[in-house]
Amino acid sequence: VGEDPTNVERLFAKIRAYGAEGRFGGAVSGIEIALWDILGKSLGVPIYKLLGGKFRSKIRIYCDCHAGRAISDAATDYTFEGAEEFYTPEAYAEAAKRIKAMGFTILKFDLHPQYAGKDALIGNIPTDKAIKYEVSVVEALREAVGEDFPLALDSYQGGTVEGAVRFGKAVDPYGLIWIEDVIDWRDTKGFKIVTRSIKTPTLTGEDVYTAVGFKPLIEERAVDIVAPDIATNGGIMENKKVAWLANLYGLSIAPHCAGSPISAMANVHAAAAMPENLVAVEFHAVAVPWWDDLVKGIDKPIIKDGFINVPENPGLGVEINEKVARKHLTDGEAYFE
Repeated sequence: VGEDPTNVERLFAKIRAYGAEGRFGGAVSGIEIALWDILGKSLGVPIYKLLGGKFRSKIRIYCDCHAGRAISDAATDYTFEGAEEFYTPEAYAEAAKRIKAMGFTILKFDLHPQYAGKDALIGNIPTDKAIKYEVSVVEALREAVGEDFPLALDSYQGGTVEGAVRFGKAVDPYGLIWIEDVIDWRDTKGFKIVTRSIKTPTLTGEDVYTAVGFKPLIEERAVDIVAPDIATNGGIMENKKVAWLANLYGLSIAPHCAGSPISAMANVHAAAAMPENLVAVEFHAVAVPWWDDLVKGIDKPIIKDGFINVPENPGLGVEINEKVARKHLTDGEAYFE
């Protein structure tokens, strides 16, 4: 209270201690993004210009497809039991064909040992049953999208380095662009072993807080690609810092984004100011038909042929559509009042 909101970095330095890894960084990140929006609008310029300008005028977007059915309600749609029909190789393949036809140039699917059914994961060890199932899904996906189309997997393998290496070697022949979070991101040494043991690039980072939190992963080159989430990592400038730090060590960045168009546009501005190690920014709402409608002041659809154009409007370049936001509140939640 009483501070100048245009002193973004100074204010972030004062509040960063109130955030932490995982979703606990959300409040700090949201404030940081709002401060950049205020600064941009007060000066009449888009945020990317305040970050040093842009390397690119449009940002490649990769689509998180989940499985044979994409996520529409995060509270229920991750459930496997009772939804087994969406986890067959055939269901994955059909989803891949359908979503690729929307214009996306990279697709990512969730694929975990437990999707193979009972005793596919015993304790924290993936069994032969799990590996065979996972390979069958990857084979179906590769056939569905074609030999050269970029495919990624979000595939936690129970937590052991050995299980992750075994999985990685099993899917190496299929030319995946990355495999994500195959073990816990905190296990820097373990991730480094996995990365050095397989051919497929590794990725992690959605739960890491601030660029400082990424230092061990980056300095040890424990992964090939880092994935900060702008809504929890600390905001726009922290994502840019992570990109540049990763670039110094020859690593790539593919920011995680499982949020609203507000979060997406914050990502777009940060990504515009990132160096050439940017791969793509995630889109996690392909099954949410009203996602575009949550904001106004921008041409629709927001994602065109797998890209988002960097906006030239001041600040983030969008405004929240309060009417739509109110309409889609979760039961029991109130608007920002």
